[in-house]
Amino acid sequence: MTRDRGEPVIADAQVRLMALKRLRARADRVNERCNLGELLYEYGYAVVPDPYREQPFSCGLHGADRKPSARYYPSTNSTWCWVCRKKRDPIAYVMEMEGVGFRDAVDHLERRLGLEPLPWTQDEDCPVDVRDEIDEIARNSASYEQEHDRTVHLLDGLSLDRDLDANTMLAFWEVLDRVDYGVSKESWGESKGVQALVRLREKVLKRVREKS
Repeated sequence: MTRDRGEPVIADAQVRLMALKRLRARADRVNERCNLGELLYEYGYAVVPDPYREQPFSCGLHGADRKPSARYYPSTNSTWCWVCRKKRDPIAYVMEMEGVGFRDAVDHLERRLGLEPLPWTQDEDCPVDVRDEIDEIARNSASYEQEHDRTVHLLDGLSLDRDLDANTMLAFWEVLDRVDYGVSKESWGESKGVQALVRLREKVLKRVREKS
């Protein structure tokens, strides 16, 4: 494999990683600004949007409750369900209540809050001429399944071409397995899994560059 084949893909991986960071920044902004108590109330939960009072309530996302199974914590703008064994923030509730993915949930909350597009800051190390491309990718970011398929396709191709030694390839496959395990067990969110896969592909392609 030549350097010419690798470089455009590496540049694309870097742009995608920047786009995912932008999506994460958008997510942090909506989670910070959305009052979860109000959101729960709008979804029909027996929660009063009080910014100071912790409140028990029936989660319902795991099925019917005989008694309250969850608790709302306004200090962290989150809830915890003892049956689901899961912490949820505003984005998590929109994903589950609306049946949408992470990016669509962020879009939903931005519209609900009336937020303008996230501005670029002077601290962000990104060329001006690719900012529109990065924002477009962030708006249309791939799902975990799509990023997983891209990563498997890359590793399969390198395994067949034998561009890297067996131990190196085994190490990359093991990283992919660890990411899969984290996402499947819900200890990792989908967004974290996507970012991990993009970083993995970037490392793989960097290694290919070094050998070419």
